[in-house]
Amino acid sequence: MKANNFPSLTWNFLKINNTEIEEVNGLKCKADVNLADGVTKADFNEDVFSSVKTGIGNEFDAAFDELKISAEKLSVAKGKQAQTVRLEYNAEKENSADEVLIHAEEGSQSNFILVLKTSADFEKTLALRVKVVAEDNAKVRVGLVNLCGKNARIFVSFGSKACDNALVETTEIILGGKDNVWGNHNALEGYKSKFSGCNAYLVNDKESLDVNYVSLHTGRETESVMNVDGVVGGTGRKTWRGTIDFKNGCAESKGDEQENVLLLDPKVVNKSLPVILCDEEAVEGRHGASIGRLGKDILFYMQSRGVDEKTAQNLMIGAKFNTAARNLCDEKTAKEVLDFVRGE
Repeated sequence: MKANNFPSLTWNFLKINNTEIEEVNGLKCKADVNLADGVTKADFNEDVFSSVKTGIGNEFDAAFDELKISAEKLSVAKGKQAQTVRLEYNAEKENSADEVLIHAEEGSQSNFILVLKTSADFEKTLALRVKVVAEDNAKVRVGLVNLCGKNARIFVSFGSKACDNALVETTEIILGGKDNVWGNHNALEGYKSKFSGCNAYLVNDKESLDVNYVSLHTGRETESVMNVDGVVGGTGRKTWRGTIDFKNGCAESKGDEQENVLLLDPKVVNKSLPVILCDEEAVEGRHGASIGRLGKDILFYMQSRGVDEKTAQNLMIGAKFNTAARNLCDEKTAKEVLDFVRGE
């Protein structure tokens, strides 16, 4: 099926309009959940999430719905400032899939960390879908962290809807897996609603990553920010699509998306497509991509101080993940990320 469909098609020969993936099927991989004060497992009506689209796309959502997974339903109480909630997935032998629904009630604040792990010899698929509804004045942080084995196939599809003055923040760190397909779709429907995204990825030799980000602005005075830092090495392949979509009626809205990519080898395949779509005149949009190799001036500076090229590369890679790790606001997970990057 087709996934990560680009909202506005470009030339077919670029092979960037979408990607193709196999059908999602498998067993449910239930997470270990550490609930915090103010967050409860709830049996709320799922209809509130029916209009929430996720980033990988409609075909993926339809296939995921057919799995009839009993979703992990988490509710944050009205006005409550909840502590970090950590969900950990450990896949060992079989294809696995799970879903998380987060309902943040009016005026609440919460931080969710979802960590994906597999055994070292895991060669199957791990799929996760996350939907968030942030009611008026709610603030929701969601961290999605991939620490899987190098042979895993990973699908992660995220979607959110923000009401008046609500804020949704995501931090996505992609380190493990042979093939990764990630999507992130955020509907800014409420007045002065906001989305903030931080993403860091590492694509090693013979690995692939396909990412689709969409910030859909329909409410007035809405704001979105996407900051992406990545590293691609060996014969790795990476495609990143970032779309800020200003719809008619979203006057005085702002959008900003930036990707910075470090290429470690001339054989890598890197595709970056930052785009702004605009049906409204009174908006501000900014986008861009910075792509390059480790500069000779930086290498010369480090080598003059006794740092060889390999060590210099490792330092640059580590620096790209430090910010994202801190953005998780969870010391345990941040340490796991940095240890994974260092190979510990």
